[in-house]
Amino acid sequence: MRRDPLIIGAGPAGTAAAITLARAGCRPVMIERASGPTDKVCGDFISIDTIRRAQALGVDPASLGAAPIRQVRLVHRNRVAQATLPFPAMGLSRRGFDAALLRVAESAGAILRGGQTVRQLAREAPTISASTASASAPREWIARTTDQTAFSADTVFLATGKHDLRDLPRARADRGAVGMKMYFALAPDAARMLDDAIELTLFPGGYAGMQPVEDGRTVLCIATQRQALLRHGGTWDDLLAGVAQHSRRFSALLSGARALLARPLAVAGVPYGYQSGTPAADGLFRLGDQAAVIPSLTGDGMAIALHSGTSAAETWLAGGDSATYHHGLAGTLRRQMRLAGLLHHACMTGSVQAALTRTAVWFPSLLHHAANRTRLASPTAPGDQPTGA
Repeated sequence: MRRDPLIIGAGPAGTAAAITLARAGCRPVMIERASGPTDKVCGDFISIDTIRRAQALGVDPASLGAAPIRQVRLVHRNRVAQATLPFPAMGLSRRGFDAALLRVAESAGAILRGGQTVRQLAREAPTISASTASASAPREWIARTTDQTAFSADTVFLATGKHDLRDLPRARADRGAVGMKMYFALAPDAARMLDDAIELTLFPGGYAGMQPVEDGRTVLCIATQRQALLRHGGTWDDLLAGVAQHSRRFSALLSGARALLARPLAVAGVPYGYQSGTPAADGLFRLGDQAAVIPSLTGDGMAIALHSGTSAAETWLAGGDSATYHHGLAGTLRRQMRLAGLLHHACMTGSVQAALTRTAVWFPSLLHHAANRTRLASPTAPGDQPTGA
């Protein structure tokens, strides 16, 4: 008889897997490093593919107070391109979204072990008596936490987000990207200027995304090359000043704004464009950012997280192995990841940014198409057409 998978990480990917398994009668254990809801380095953008997947799991983002987002803007210096988004979208903090998914997972029967960080994960021979020991005995996964608690499982769902386990790091082609995030209360005039839009400001070596989220707040998330951050002085305040100097509109949006966190959230070494291959060890399913890291400008990371968690659980429940799951996920994401990578490179490259924005001003439908083509294929609601149609 198979043992239930062990889930390491209780963000969107981990909870999606837990909900799917629990609804099928399993009692999966989730090990989560945080002891309660926390903010994460994430753009907080939820598009139609995320909304529908969340609803299927029992979470309605609108009921959590998510702010509607209807427009997309691309800004470079004093030039602004704008288009209506081709799908419904919302702004919702990871703190609120993750907490809602976790409540559903626990209600369905999943078990949370919060405040425990896995420090070691390895395949080991099971502890059996000498009389029954065999060289062919199947090996099991052993996860050890900081307090040396050991969890054993035949299958592990690795859903630790942007944080790698020391024993199982992701292969990284690009180690130079830095992600930073802050919540603000904008001044009234600035809030009206931003309105119901997600606004992407390009600056040499990076881009800054700003949008409304629940409770009247605004989130600012910046992706930048490490060298660009250092050129601006190496600190959050220096970076904001550098972007504001580059764009008067960005400066106006932050004029009179009040920071709502004591310090910005930050993560270094983000491997944008990463996709996992088939793990060498059987029984390891990588979920969410452990499976694929789509560039932040697409705003589709949470959709991929929910899809990968659900898909991994469904594959396991059907008797499939991790190779089957990873092969299917790679095929699903291939075209989306390729286009997202090209756009990310263009938006990070100073010599391309001006031409890109100028073209979008002349042909705003390009923003519409770029948004559509960087979505994960959305589950179709009754009477609707697929988003990517």
